[in-house]
Amino acid sequence: MRNLEKDQQHFTKKMASLRKKGTFPGALLDLLEKVSAKQFQVLADSKHAEDSASSLPELASPERHSQGASLLPRASFPFPLESASELMKSILEDVQAVGSDLGEGAVRVKDALDSEELEFARIFQAYLDEEQDFFNIWAEKTPKSPKLLLFLTQTTLAPFLQIVARQIQDARPLTGVWNHGHCPVCGSLPYISTLETREGMRMMHCCFCQTHYRVARLGCIYCGERDPKKLHYFETEEEPGFRVDLCDQCKMYIKTMDFRTLDRISVPVLDDLESLAMDVLAQAKGHVRPTVSAYGF
Repeated sequence: MRNLEKDQQHFTKKMASLRKKGTFPGALLDLLEKVSAKQFQVLADSKHAEDSASSLPELASPERHSQGASLLPRASFPFPLESASELMKSILEDVQAVGSDLGEGAVRVKDALDSEELEFARIFQAYLDEEQDFFNIWAEKTPKSPKLLLFLTQTTLAPFLQIVARQIQDARPLTGVWNHGHCPVCGSLPYISTLETREGMRMMHCCFCQTHYRVARLGCIYCGERDPKKLHYFETEEEPGFRVDLCDQCKMYIKTMDFRTLDRISVPVLDDLESLAMDVLAQAKGHVRPTVSAYGF
């Protein structure tokens, strides 16, 4: 519980820093703060619930895992449908209250749920199965806020997926360096990385279950390229503590935070938001990001 409280304190402090920076609309930050409070409540409630690690689906064998298999494919992650549905309804109300294009899109989604044009179970499974076409269709139905349904789904399921990921790691702790380009727990891609400890351990943060895992210091995390002639990075004076790692082989990039010598708190989901300017610069260089943010945009 202490760690969860500390995480929430760090989130609040980081959010205050973003507000002071003045780069993002206050209404957006208000929304993310409300959503995060509900996510933290789900995580806090799980602390008091009976341990359900024994109810997990069968995990990959140690042999298969050592060869690169995820412990549990994301499509097999269990979640409580009723609780997740109630959380999405609550987040949807928060989005409606924002008004403007987001609020208009939220009304469209709510109407679809009320009429059963959309169903919670179908939305959630589409996310687990990475059905991009499903979300593309809804992007066309809410053209002024095309990422809205993905935002709603990702922020709703995030705390439930984190709970499962932690149960998996309790059952099968992660050790050493993971040498594959996907999350060792669920098989999804990382969305951001950090350099930690005096030795500069390179840690990845999964875009799906938020697992934090160690990888080799050198090499492209996505394609495994290790030729230094094909690997580059850049930094900017405007965003101290951030850098972007580029791979000329697969043309992908990942942002990396290195706050070891700075008096700054790292909250990956907000660090990613804070450094959006770095994404623009990386994409201008012809590189692509293979994942969305932890908020679905």
